[in-house]
Amino acid sequence: MSDKKTKRGYSLYLEEWFPSAKKYINICRLCGAEGYSPVIEAEGFCGEVQNAVIRRELKKTLPRLPLDAIGRCEMCARAQDKNEEENENERR
Repeated sequence: MSDKKTKRGYSLYLEEWFPSAKKYINICRLCGAEGYSPVIEAEGFCGEVQNAVIRRELKKTLPRLPLDAIGRCEMCARAQDKNEEENENERR
């Protein structure tokens, strides 16, 4: 018997069978962190069976990763905003 092992962040369903589900994967523009979009948690998202499978697979393989309007994760946004605030205070 073969022992099927999968690494975190990889799903045969997402990679091979339904690659268009990748539109629900967020990638931070600064650090490159990957996670699923909070859009899949919306109440009406699982109206179709296919979307229910997408949600299950994304939640199983990736962490939740909301992005701001610029495409930054929370950690990068906090760090960058803090740095900009410190630079502004130094200029005064």
